[in-house]
Amino acid sequence: MPHFIRLVKFTDKGLTEPILFKSRTAEFREGARKQGIKVIAEYATLGRYDLVSILEAPDLKSVMKLSVSQALKGRTRVETLTAIPADEFQSIVEEI
Repeated sequence: MPHFIRLVKFTDKGLTEPILFKSRTAEFREGARKQGIKVIAEYATLGRYDLVSILEAPDLKSVMKLSVSQALKGRTRVETLTAIPADEFQSIVEEI
């Protein structure tokens, strides 16, 4: 299954009531599960982004649905990257 990396930045709305972080994370994970997406890892980070999530998803469409459903809540801004394993990248490069 394809992997995706979500780079998350909280909006002003998302920064209100940090005590709700646990329930919002559970809500995100449930939304992911409904799209057939497995959350492999989540990290809180310092710097440009507040959270980084690594996902395994059936396809790009399911990730887009999840991203749009989360964006409608207005608590985060997300940049999503498609990721492939380095050895797979190496195989592609070797074909050139």
